Amino acid sequence: MKFIDLTTKYAISKERLRSILAVAGIIAVCAIVVLCIRSMLNAQTENELDRRNEEAVSLQEEAEAASSATSEESSATSMSETIEETLLAPSLASDTETSAESSLTESETTTTTTAETTRETVFEGIYEDEYYLTVYASQSLNLRVGPGTDFDLVRTLDYGDQIDVIALTSNGWYKTYNGNYVDSTYTQTEPIATAAATTAATTAATTAQQTTAAATTTAYQAPQEEPSSGDTSGMTYYGSCTITFYGPQPLSDGSYSTTTATGTTCSEGRTCATDWGVFPSGTVIYIPDDPLGGDGYYTVEDTGPGVSGAHVDIFTNGSYSTTSRDVYIVN
Repeated sequence: MKFIDLTTKYAISKERLRSILAVAGIIAVCAIVVLCIRSMLNAQTENELDRRNEEAVSLQEEAEAASSATSEESSATSMSETIEETLLAPSLASDTETSAESSLTESETTTTTTAETTRETVFEGIYEDEYYLTVYASQSLNLRVGPGTDFDLVRTLDYGDQIDVIALTSNGWYKTYNGNYVDSTYTQTEPIATAAATTAATTAATTAQQTTAAATTTAYQAPQEEPSSGDTSGMTYYGSCTITFYGPQPLSDGSYSTTTATGTTCSEGRTCATDWGVFPSGTVIYIPDDPLGGDGYYTVEDTGPGVSGAHVDIFTNGSYSTTSRDVYIVN
């Protein structure tokens, strides 16, 4: 009755009501379907997330396992290399020693060959090697034409004179740049500090020699039997003496000195150097057969460590060979 009344009241037909109810049912069904689909999608999403999480965990575990395996492999490789190095070390050391010995042998061979190449025999039984050096005379030093006292004297070098060496002989003599020789025993590598030091040394040597001469009770040898030669009346025959020659002495600055130990200037035909313990300074001597071709009279004005005993060193600007002569003392 109410239904009829409702229909009547709102004037809705049954067909229309049925349509409305049908639509409402469809909407409800659709809503239910949507809810079901949404629920299914949510479930699938959750499953997908779980699956991805599981995959991520699995990948992380695999990565950790791979890293551990790599570390173990690296450790094993390092250990293997260490073992190989240990086993190869003796072999490498042997190869190194062999190489070093080979290099040393080659070096010695090269050195020997070089030495033999530069060595030159210049005199019988005497050879020389190239040897470049600058030295200085440690005393008055004889410059000779060959490496030995048997060779002719060129001149006498002063204490401190510079000597440029180009070779060393097997018997210990230096060859100078001009082809002459000096005994290396009487040289030094250090230059004379100053000219004042040289002068002081010369003065001290002169004073010592003069003192020795004054203290000598017998200044001269006993007169020997006089040979028959020339006018030697009023003279005392001393005897036969070795006669050598010297010239102007080179200085370190490149100049030459002609000043004697007594302060005079050397003069050819007058000046000679002697051992002042035998022929004191100022003594006039006479050499009948004058090696310079002069009158034979010489005055003792100079001395030096290289002049000793029966030895007269005559100043000259020329070049003469060592000889011997009878010597007289002019009273």
